[in-house]
Amino acid sequence: MTTAQADPATRTDLPAPTALPMMQPVLRRGRSYLDRELLPGDENEARLQALLARAAEQGLAGVVIFAAAHTPENLDYYANYIPTTFHGTLIARPGTPPTLIAGKGGARDHPYIRTVSWVADIRYAAEVGETIAEITADWGGALGVAGLDTSLPHEVRAGVVAALDGRITPIDDLVAQQRRSKSARELVVLQRANELARAAASAAIEAYRAGAGRRSALAAADYAARAGNAHDCRVTVGTERGGVATIAEVDDDRGPLSAIVAVEYLGYWGLAGIDPDATGDDADFARIIARLRPGADARDVLGSEPPAAGSYLVNGLGCGLAELPAWGSAPSTVLVENDVLSIVRQRDSGGLQLAVRTVVITAGGAREI
Repeated sequence: MTTAQADPATRTDLPAPTALPMMQPVLRRGRSYLDRELLPGDENEARLQALLARAAEQGLAGVVIFAAAHTPENLDYYANYIPTTFHGTLIARPGTPPTLIAGKGGARDHPYIRTVSWVADIRYAAEVGETIAEITADWGGALGVAGLDTSLPHEVRAGVVAALDGRITPIDDLVAQQRRSKSARELVVLQRANELARAAASAAIEAYRAGAGRRSALAAADYAARAGNAHDCRVTVGTERGGVATIAEVDDDRGPLSAIVAVEYLGYWGLAGIDPDATGDDADFARIIARLRPGADARDVLGSEPPAAGSYLVNGLGCGLAELPAWGSAPSTVLVENDVLSIVRQRDSGGLQLAVRTVVITAGGAREI
């Protein structure tokens, strides 16, 4: 004998719900996004035309720019496209609309790509090298190529080299130099990215001071960044042994907290330090920033003697987290106007506290953003 079950809709003895479960998106937007007010397509187009002009001065017929999911910066800069998997290629010459080779095994994601990139001619290519050779067959002369050695799998690179058959002239340095000097629009986006990073760091510090464990505090930073419409957030944590770890590798305990949060917004990165022990005494930073000016190098700013020179990490910041100038590897590189620098003061056993500042180099010195 079975007992009929009452309709839940008519029952009055059910407990009141305490929460409303629902699905929450991990990201508010996709990995690429086109903000036509802050960074309209003519910004990317102007950059590409400037590169083509410089390439033509070197006698090059056109340019081929490679990027991949792990090295997206160049395609982000010229096409406003970040490969989500595999790799992508931008092919261009003066006077002809450029071509973007993109897609994950076909053209299924091309409708999405057309919403984020200004490039109209988007294609999928099973054999990238052969497709480049076909597109550039009647161009004549050598091609300026960037990203060949850093973005492509070995077999794809080999296919490109074979297909272009001696037409390759590396222009990685030319591209890196062009990306150094930031436009007014780029500076606006960089400022927003750094605001998001600082807000994420503040969320982590607030959670930690309220009693949260280290992992929970760092998760609060990640949540705050993504809730602010960041497109990517990466947290690197300092360990007791002097190494680094990700959030997942950190215990949710009350141990010392020292971390860097990097936030990407519209293709540009912001950086902030997470250190609950840090104070408002920034005299050392003020002295360093006061020395920053066009024409200065690492020795002018940081000095050549430890511990000062070894306590700070200075890199260019933009579409990448480590752009030119990279004073860690090239301390003699001089600053130019509109360089954007991240300056990280490293925490050590001598009492220095982790801190980060981001500045733009102006004709009269430097200002924080």
